[in-house]
Formats: sequence, structure tokens, C-alpha cells
Amino acid sequence: MIAKISATENLGGALGYNFKKVEKGEASILLAQGLYQNKEGTYTMAEVFPDMQALIPEKCRTKKMVFHCSLNPHPDDKISDEQLVQVAREYMEALGYGNQPYIVFKHSDIAREHIHIVSLRVDSRGQKINDKFEKRRSKQITDALERKFGLIPSSKLTEKAVAETPKVDIGKGNIKEQVASALRMVLKHYKFCSLGELNAILSQYHLAVEDVKTEFRGKKYDGLVYVPTDDKGGKVSTPINASDIGRGVGYTAVQNKMQKSKQAIKPLRSIIRYRVLQTMRTSPKTEEELRQRLEEQGLRVFIRKNESGRIYGITFIDDEQGVALNGSRLGKGYTANVFNAYLSNPTHNPFLDETLYGSPSVHLDQSATVHPSQLNTEESDNLVDELIEDIADGSFLPTGNDDWKEAAWQRKLRKQSKVKLRQRKH
Repeated sequence: MIAKISATENLGGALGYNFKKVEKGEASILLAQGLYQNKEGTYTMAEVFPDMQALIPEKCRTKKMVFHCSLNPHPDDKISDEQLVQVAREYMEALGYGNQPYIVFKHSDIAREHIHIVSLRVDSRGQKINDKFEKRRSKQITDALERKFGLIPSSKLTEKAVAETPKVDIGKGNIKEQVASALRMVLKHYKFCSLGELNAILSQYHLAVEDVKTEFRGKKYDGLVYVPTDDKGGKVSTPINASDIGRGVGYTAVQNKMQKSKQAIKPLRSIIRYRVLQTMRTSPKTEEELRQRLEEQGLRVFIRKNESGRIYGITFIDDEQGVALNGSRLGKGYTANVFNAYLSNPTHNPFLDETLYGSPSVHLDQSATVHPSQLNTEESDNLVDELIEDIADGSFLPTGNDDWKEAAWQRKLRKQSKVKLRQRKH
């Protein structure tokens, strides 16, 4: 079961969307919590809207005070209306909305029946319902509900989609459709914060992405192209413009994906850091041995080298969780320079130094939920640090998708964020 949550300030829009479905016979009302019921025992838009509007305090500081969520069971799940009501109740209770007014609609306009829930994000005192780590908590709740009601796990479906997505093969023809299929899966399932991390993911599917600068009628534009590759990452076909592939794969869409991923990766970063550390403390002697031991930890590694064989980039990928993290994003002790130095001289293993990496007796339960207070609060991106180290070393040789591009990309995003923040303040 997949939950999709949104926040809006348009209560009429959220309710209107669902009530229009009811009027067309494409939806029905399963449950209304804390709302007025008319004499006929029914609910109408004209009655529910002012009823919920009246429950919003006048001096409410929260702008997006409307909660709108859809719960989507798998099409093969056989679940009754009574069970859907119970699922909705338990979901809202666990998410912190048990005492809030809300209305549950069952949609039947497509083959996959699903429910929509509209509620308020503020209580009667005007205090905002806790939305910290909302999506992560929501995933934990839906996982628990899947187990309780015997529903098909959404994680299994995702794993199946990842496993069944074929590599791009130019010999099979219809290259654009192959590229589009791989991109749709990757952009839906994975979280990444740079083009280098995205490229690390795409390499599994014989695909690469590059940013391009174009100019049209005196105006400069940023864009992306996608290139089919071979096993070694070499280009085997003409680059394809993102605009020729379809919606959702262009510069803006990928940029937005990276911005959203920054929050999503935070609870995963400490877990992956721990797994990498445990691997390195086994002192793998070769790159191949490192790959094998990381795979035992459920991680893939993507290593970028320059022409002289020096490692200038390293990315760790958890396919199950759908996340790719550059080593520099795990901390300064995990940058490409550190791994290059170690693999060049495996007799000295810095990861065994407890003063730098902590005690090996410290255990992190990878299956448990990580509380925000347990996370390493190191927020800074170390991509620039890695870049400076490479340049200072004198062995930095830029190639197609080097980390210097990633660093520039990150700086651009940060500048844009600062501009937006200043605009909001004014």
C-alpha cells in the first residue's frame, strides 16, 4: 500500500476534487470523523466545507493547513469497505490525526480502488499537527497495516520493478522507449542529491546523464541529455535530449528530485555509514574484495577513476532503500581520497582508528527505526572538500561526469535556495 501525502491551503480544492468524483458516481464516502451529518445521513460539499472551515482558528499561523492523502492498495489486494474504513482510522490515529476532523472517500474511477482522506493540519487551538518525518512515519505505518491486513507489501513491488527493469540495449532498437522505461523506474524509486549519484544508479542500466548549456534567442537554458553506455561506461549511442524522452526527466524535474532527496536521505545516511564502516574494518585488500564485502552488507559501490587510475569519486548505493550517497556525503572520513589512499596501501587501514571512526563495539540495528537524535548531524556536503583535495594533490583530471561538475551543481542549487529565501523574507 502506497501513501501519497500533500499539504495545501486550498480546502475547497481538496474537498471539491473528491466531491466531484462522488457526483459522477466515481467515488463514495466511507467515513466522516467529527463532521456534521445532515438529516438524510449524508454529507455534501455545501455542508462539509463550511463545517471544516469553521474548525480552523482565525489566528492560525500555519499557511498550508489542509491535509490530503491517498492510500493505494495493490490492485490484487481484496479488501472490503469495512476494512478500508479500519485502515483509514488506524492510519490517521498512528499519524497523529486521530482527534482531527477528516473525511474518507473511496475512489473507483480506475481499476485500482483507493481512498482519499481530507483533514486539517491544525487543531482547535491553532497548533500544527506534528509533521516531522511525516513521509517516513507514514511508510512505517503502511508497512505495519500491510502486515496486519495481509496486504501485498509495496516494498516487494518496488524491488520487483527494480529487478525487472532491463538494461538499455541499443541492439534491441526503440532506444528512446528503453531509456524512458529505465528513467521512470530510477526517478521514482531512488533518492540522490547530485548528478554523479544519479549516474552511479544509471550505470546499472547502461545509461548516463550529462548536463548541457544551450542558448536560444539570446537566452541561456540548462538541460540534460541521456546517453546509452556499455559495461565500462563508454558511450555507445548518440545522446538523447530529455525533452525527446518525455515529461519528468528534464533539468527542472531532476533538480526538484535532488532537492527533495536531501531530507529523505537524512535518516538513511547514518545506517549506510555504519555498513560501510563495518565493511572497511574487515580490511578488504582489493577493489574487487571491497565490492564483494559491500554486497554482503546490501550495498553496491560505483567508483570513478581518472586516466591514471586514481579514485576521484565513490558512491554507495542501497537498491532496496533506493538511495545513492557519495562517500563525501557520509562524512570527511569517507571521501574518495580516503579510499584511494587505502586501496593504494591496504597495509594501513584508517578505519580501524577508534579516535577517528569510533569504537567497533558500537552497534546500530539496521532494521530498526533510527530516531533523529541518533543521527550524525553532519549536514555539510563534503563535495567541495573532495574537489579541493583532488586539485591540491595535482592529479585531478576532469572527464565527462567528474565530481567538479557535481560540486558546481550543488553550489548552484544552494545559491538558488538562498535567493528564494531572501525573496520570501521581502
